[in-house]
Amino acid sequence: MAQTQLSPERQPSSERIVPEMSTIGPVVDEVIDIARHQLERPIKVRLRTWEDREFEVHVKHWYPAGSGNRYGYEAIVRYHSDQEVIKGFLTEKDTIDDEREVLLERELGHIPDPVTRKNEG
Repeated sequence: MAQTQLSPERQPSSERIVPEMSTIGPVVDEVIDIARHQLERPIKVRLRTWEDREFEVHVKHWYPAGSGNRYGYEAIVRYHSDQEVIKGFLTEKDTIDDEREVLLERELGHIPDPVTRKNEG
Protein backbone atom coordinates (compact mmCIF):
# COMPACT_ATOMS: atom_id res chain seq x y z
CA MET A 1 0.00 0.00 0.00
CA ALA A 2 1.43 3.37 -1.03
CA GLN A 3 1.98 6.04 1.60
CA THR A 4 0.53 9.46 0.95
CA GLN A 5 2.63 12.45 1.82
CA LEU A 6 1.03 15.06 4.04
CA SER A 7 1.15 18.75 3.15
CA PRO A 8 3.65 20.72 5.29
CA GLU A 9 0.78 22.19 7.35
CA ARG A 10 -0.39 18.69 8.37
CA GLN A 11 3.01 17.15 9.03
CA PRO A 12 4.03 16.65 12.64
CA SER A 13 6.46 19.40 13.66
CA SER A 14 9.23 16.82 14.07
CA GLU A 15 9.00 16.04 10.32
CA ARG A 16 8.90 19.62 8.98
CA ILE A 17 12.09 20.86 7.39
CA VAL A 18 12.84 24.55 7.82
CA PRO A 19 16.25 25.75 6.59
CA GLU A 20 18.85 25.89 9.36
CA MET A 21 20.62 29.17 10.07
CA SER A 22 23.98 27.42 9.92
CA THR A 23 23.21 26.58 6.27
CA ILE A 24 21.61 29.84 5.09
CA GLY A 25 23.60 32.25 7.29
CA PRO A 26 26.37 32.92 4.73
CA VAL A 27 23.74 33.82 2.08
CA VAL A 28 21.96 36.13 4.53
CA ASP A 29 25.28 37.84 5.35
CA GLU A 30 26.15 38.27 1.66
CA VAL A 31 22.76 39.79 0.81
CA ILE A 32 23.04 42.19 3.75
CA ASP A 33 26.57 43.19 2.63
CA ILE A 34 25.30 43.93 -0.88
CA ALA A 35 22.39 45.93 0.59
CA ARG A 36 24.78 47.98 2.73
CA HIS A 37 26.58 49.05 -0.46
CA GLN A 38 23.35 49.73 -2.38
CA LEU A 39 21.05 51.31 0.21
CA GLU A 40 21.13 54.30 2.49
CA ARG A 41 20.89 53.74 6.22
CA PRO A 42 19.03 52.74 8.29
CA ILE A 43 18.11 49.42 6.73
CA LYS A 44 15.53 46.89 7.83
CA VAL A 45 16.22 43.17 7.35
CA ARG A 46 13.50 40.53 7.20
CA LEU A 47 14.24 36.81 6.91
CA ARG A 48 11.45 34.39 6.06
CA THR A 49 11.72 30.61 5.97
CA TRP A 50 9.23 27.99 4.85
CA GLU A 51 8.79 24.32 5.63
CA ASP A 52 9.51 23.41 2.01
CA ARG A 53 13.15 24.49 2.57
CA GLU A 54 12.79 27.83 0.75
CA PHE A 55 13.88 31.11 2.30
CA GLU A 56 13.90 34.82 1.50
CA VAL A 57 16.11 37.70 2.60
CA HIS A 58 14.50 41.12 2.21
CA VAL A 59 16.46 44.30 3.02
CA LYS A 60 14.97 47.77 2.58
CA HIS A 61 15.35 51.46 3.21
CA TRP A 62 12.24 53.67 3.39
CA TYR A 63 12.19 57.23 2.04
CA PRO A 64 9.12 58.86 3.61
CA ALA A 65 6.77 61.11 1.72
CA GLY A 66 7.60 64.78 2.05
CA SER A 67 5.19 67.44 3.20
CA GLY A 68 2.44 67.92 0.64
CA ASN A 69 3.44 64.68 -1.12
CA ARG A 70 1.58 61.41 -0.69
CA TYR A 71 4.27 59.19 -2.24
CA GLY A 72 7.13 57.56 -0.39
CA TYR A 73 9.80 55.27 -1.82
CA GLU A 74 11.41 52.00 -0.81
CA ALA A 75 14.77 50.80 -2.03
CA ILE A 76 14.90 47.01 -1.68
CA VAL A 77 17.50 44.27 -2.04
CA ARG A 78 15.91 40.82 -2.12
CA TYR A 79 17.02 37.20 -2.48
CA HIS A 80 14.66 34.22 -2.73
CA SER A 81 16.20 30.76 -2.74
CA ASP A 82 13.94 29.38 -5.47
CA GLN A 83 15.26 31.99 -7.94
CA GLU A 84 18.88 32.12 -6.69
CA VAL A 85 19.07 35.77 -7.82
CA ILE A 86 19.72 38.90 -5.80
CA LYS A 87 17.49 41.69 -7.11
CA GLY A 88 17.32 45.39 -6.40
CA PHE A 89 14.07 47.34 -6.61
CA LEU A 90 12.92 50.91 -6.27
CA THR A 91 9.21 51.12 -5.49
CA GLU A 92 6.85 54.02 -5.08
CA LYS A 93 4.18 53.71 -2.39
CA ASP A 94 1.05 55.78 -2.20
CA THR A 95 0.79 56.50 1.53
CA ILE A 96 -2.96 57.15 1.30
CA ASP A 97 -4.24 54.04 -0.48
CA ASP A 98 -1.16 51.80 0.15
CA GLU A 99 -0.68 50.95 -3.55
CA ARG A 100 2.84 50.22 -4.77
CA GLU A 101 4.49 50.47 -8.14
CA VAL A 102 7.89 49.09 -9.10
CA LEU A 103 9.82 51.90 -10.77
CA LEU A 104 13.12 50.09 -11.29
CA GLU A 105 14.28 46.47 -11.06
CA ARG A 106 17.76 45.08 -11.66
CA GLU A 107 19.84 41.99 -10.96
CA LEU A 108 22.64 42.42 -8.45
CA GLY A 109 24.08 38.90 -8.45
CA HIS A 110 23.47 35.17 -8.17
CA ILE A 111 23.87 32.85 -5.19
CA PRO A 112 23.15 29.12 -5.45
CA ASP A 113 20.61 27.86 -2.92
CA PRO A 114 22.74 26.33 -0.12
CA VAL A 115 19.83 24.21 1.17
CA THR A 116 19.35 22.45 -2.17
CA ARG A 117 23.11 21.93 -2.58
CA LYS A 118 23.40 20.51 0.93
CA ASN A 119 20.58 18.02 0.31
CA GLU A 120 22.01 16.96 -3.09
CA GLY A 121 25.48 16.32 -1.70
